[in-house]
Amino acid sequence: VIILEKYEKSQLDLNIEVLQTDGGSEICAAVNAATLALIDAGICMREYVCACTASLSNDGVPLLDVSHLEEMCGGPTLTIAAIPRTDADQQSVAFVELSQKFYLKDLNKIFDCALIGCEKIREILDDSIRSNANELGSN
Repeated sequence: VIILEKYEKSQLDLNIEVLQTDGGSEICAAVNAATLALIDAGICMREYVCACTASLSNDGVPLLDVSHLEEMCGGPTLTIAAIPRTDADQQSVAFVELSQKFYLKDLNKIFDCALIGCEKIREILDDSIRSNANELGSN
């Protein structure tokens, strides 16, 4: 997602330290923080990378952005990092991790739930970045 042509003969290093966690979402926090850090540093990017977790409750209801308690009580957890775009055909997934096996009948439902979560996170990041840019521009 980084426009590498702008940074020939350069090395970009990101160091992320998770100080506290509420469950298995360390990867999500790191990916979302890295995206914001790159944007804040002025690194040219084609699109955001957003990450989210999804799981199933004991009664089969999809859960989005599961906490530690939900992760321990529920079923397996799916973590994805995606490049969400407004055109659903253009979405791509950069990373997938399963905590354990899903039944095949549940996988699409959970995967779609996690993708929707990534889209929502993208909207939140975009709103925050635009708000921050407007504040900086008005000063």
